[in-house]
Amino acid sequence: MQLSDLSFVETHDCFTVAELIEYEAMGLTPKGQGARAILEGWTQKDGKLPSILRRIEGEGHPIGATGVSMHVMTAMQLTGQAPEGMQLRAPQLGGIFNMGGAAVANYVSVLEPVK
Repeated sequence: MQLSDLSFVETHDCFTVAELIEYEAMGLTPKGQGARAILEGWTQKDGKLPSILRRIEGEGHPIGATGVSMHVMTAMQLTGQAPEGMQLRAPQLGGIFNMGGAAVANYVSVLEPVK
């Protein structure tokens, strides 16, 4: 599987810089250029890898619950039940990238709808 196979990604944006580092770690941008993904619109709803961020940082960043929430939101997206304005058109694969512990603990999940 390649990054381009994903319909969207849910990133763990516990801090603004974490989102940018994750884009670099997953190979969306070269190292040091994470901001490019946002500045060039790659992560917008119609971009090459939409990011369905809800601003985890603004949700209080609950350890443990954050990862569960990311999986729930990804499943909702894949089943057409995402909140209004967030739903993508016919997503097939959703990536989840959760980075923690100063980037030393990284977890990736890929979900697809049951057919």
